Amino acid sequence: MRLRGSVRIALALAAVGLPAGGCGAQEKPARVPGTPDPAHARQVDRNPYAITCGDVARQHEHPDGEHLVIRAEFALAGEPELRKRAEAMTLNRAGRSVYWALTAFCKGREPSYQPAKQAVDAVRRGKYLVQPRPESWNHP
Repeated sequence: MRLRGSVRIALALAAVGLPAGGCGAQEKPARVPGTPDPAHARQVDRNPYAITCGDVARQHEHPDGEHLVIRAEFALAGEPELRKRAEAMTLNRAGRSVYWALTAFCKGREPSYQPAKQAVDAVRRGKYLVQPRPESWNHP
């Protein structure tokens, strides 16, 4: 069976192009929308003060974003400045207080703003404290 010249050229080009597609640098898989940048997430895990208002704003776009914010808020609640506060009100309430302060200090700020220092200081001073639910007062 004889192939026409143009079909032969097309097949030759296709055959040459196939192996080339698998060579060279591998493409990075696209990040799932709403997930935090992995390098930034590692930075926040090492230093929770690196959390940004952008992280707080995007947290509900993907569970990884929520986990990043939660890890940061509880790491901040465990900081030496808040240790006494956490002992007095529980680490959970201190962490939630830090979260409340983070969201308050992010209102109207640029996504790159880092509110953690301001939030920790406010909670240390007794501002943005999450109160226990009234029903928890009835349990011994």
